[in-house]
Order: sequence, then C-alpha cells, then structure tokens
Amino acid sequence: MMKIASGAAAGTLLLLSLTACDGETTASSGPDNTVNLSASQVLDRTATRSAEVETFTADLTVDGSGSVRGTGSFRTKPSPAFSVNLEQLSFGGVTVGTGGTRVVLLDETVYVQNPQLSQFLNSGKPWMKITLGQAADAAGFNPQDLLKQVDQADPAKLTKILSSSTDVKKVGSEEIDGVETTHYQGTVDVKKAMVDYDPGLRQTAEQLSNGSESLGFDVWVDGKELPRKILTKVTTSEAKQFNVTVVFRDYGKPVSVEAPPADQVGDIKLP
Repeated sequence: MMKIASGAAAGTLLLLSLTACDGETTASSGPDNTVNLSASQVLDRTATRSAEVETFTADLTVDGSGSVRGTGSFRTKPSPAFSVNLEQLSFGGVTVGTGGTRVVLLDETVYVQNPQLSQFLNSGKPWMKITLGQAADAAGFNPQDLLKQVDQADPAKLTKILSSSTDVKKVGSEEIDGVETTHYQGTVDVKKAMVDYDPGLRQTAEQLSNGSESLGFDVWVDGKELPRKILTKVTTSEAKQFNVTVVFRDYGKPVSVEAPPADQVGDIKLP
C-alpha cells in the first residue's frame, strides 16, 4: 500500500472469457443512450473508468488482522497523495490511539499526527515525518503497514481485481449516498488472478485476500460506470473474517493535500 496508483483495464482476452461465463445482463445508462451489458462487462468498464479517476474522497473500514476506520481525500495524478482522518487504527496487535489521528502522504513522505506517537518526537511537536524507505519503527508503528491499509481505498486497484471474477452477477439496485446504483456480487480466484497482476496490484490483492484463495465481493456501480461502494470479504485459514468496505464520493472534485507547517513537524526519536 505504498502508493495510491491507477490500475489498468482488463485485457480483451479477459473480457471475452468473463463474458462467456456470465449471461446476466443489466442496463448501463448514458446521457443519450442505454446499452445492455453483461455483469462482467460492467466490471471491466468500471475498471477502465476508475483508472481515469484523478481525485475522490472515500470512507474506509478495514476489519481483520488490522483495523482501520477513516475518511480521506485522495489524488492519484500527477503523483499519489492523500489526507486521511482516522477514527480507529490498529495493526499487528498494536493500537495506535483512537481518534485524533491524521495521516498525510505527499511527495513520498508520510506525516502522522497522533497523541500516542508524539512522545517519540523531539520538541513536543504534534506531527511526525517519515520518508518512505526510511528504517523507522516507533513503538511498533510501521508506516508501511498503515500505507498498505489505506491503499485499499484505491478504486482503480479494487475494480481491476474485481474484474477478474468469472461468476459476477447483478443482485439488485440500491441508492448509495443519494446516488442510484446497480449492485453486483461475485468472487475472485485470487491465486489464479494474481498471475496476471503487476507487482503493485498483486500486493493489494494479497492484502485484501489475507492469505485466502477466494475473495468475495459486492460492488455498487453508478450510471457513470464508477464504483460508489465496494465490500470485499474473505475467511482466512484460521477461520477469521477479514472485510474491507470503501464508500466513494466526490469523483473529480478538487483535492488539496498539503504538508503540515514545518514548525509543527518533528523528527522520529527512536527508543
């Protein structure tokens, strides 16, 4: 989860194979016409559209080996950046405070504001600065773990992974945040699908699947072929449930991600 980056659309051969496995059709509405598409075709087009997205906001909930709940603004181009407010944050058995946590990724640098972590900063400044690749581990807090969690809010990566499903089907129509959507449901054979993924997408798929070979999902797609909500769910070999829920909004609206004031940022003071 080191970066928020755009995924590519599924290839023609993949599209043909998915279409052959799914006879379900649905209506995808444009401003002037209506086209009937299979559920798998809808996911393929959603992956394509999501890869074009440059800005959005999202509510992210992760429940499993790590627990994250937060809301953030994201920018994928020209370079990945985000600003996230976290209500809950824990991973690796370590809880890093609840509430009052802010995380900013900008120019390959992560800024974290958290009362519990402030004890590791010089001069009592509220923000901690971590350059990616830097060997820093304060009180069990690894910024790479956090970035992997937030990476799961990337609609391009998520929809690219879902487009690998061979059993997706339409299950209904619902309203998400006041937007009419079509609800699809399916599974992804992660072990087979990851063969065709690039390293970044493979990392996200591994994080989502949490060691399971089968990834279940629900996705709600709006009339512009963009996801409004995605739920992924797996059961691990230890019979533990691992769920990720992301609700998307404000596609294409301006997003400003700024570093905190320099005089509020401290260096890590390792124990």
